[in-house]
Amino acid sequence: MGKAYRERLAAIEANSRLTILDKVVDYSADSQPVTPYIVYTDFNRAQLNEKSSSIFVYTAYENVDKYGHSKTDYQNELLFEYDAWAKAIHITVLETLGAESQLAFYDFQNHGLAQLSLQYLLKIARANQVVKIDGNVSSFDGESLKKVMALFEKFGFEFKIQNAQQGLASFYLTLAE
Repeated sequence: MGKAYRERLAAIEANSRLTILDKVVDYSADSQPVTPYIVYTDFNRAQLNEKSSSIFVYTAYENVDKYGHSKTDYQNELLFEYDAWAKAIHITVLETLGAESQLAFYDFQNHGLAQLSLQYLLKIARANQVVKIDGNVSSFDGESLKKVMALFEKFGFEFKIQNAQQGLASFYLTLAE
């Protein structure tokens, strides 16, 4: 697992379009979030013409093939659009590999990876004086919607449910100016 982690870290560090936001090297399957992990982004405030940016979370945990290489480049991606003029961020997708829709339901669910994505999105938002973050959820059913809501509510997001049975809702968070 250490080899895969080091290779992925080296690849991220070598890519000038990516910025590492956080990394933990020590292995602990019992920790929350699971470790080791790397949180990184392609967000660049100087490139305001970019349509969207992402925050990625990579872990070598259960992500190493029999040759010691990573199976995937990341297990979690939070895709967002940044509007500097409106001081707003719109979350378009929060996805964990293995998910059947926009939000994590199993594979890497309950390992804390989506929480890391949201935590670092809020840090980016505050550093760029963002006052509102919003988005929509399409989780296919009410039970999955409850899980999604629990995740976002940990960070202070509020929800407006359009259809609980189908798992449709919008969410928002207002940050202090």
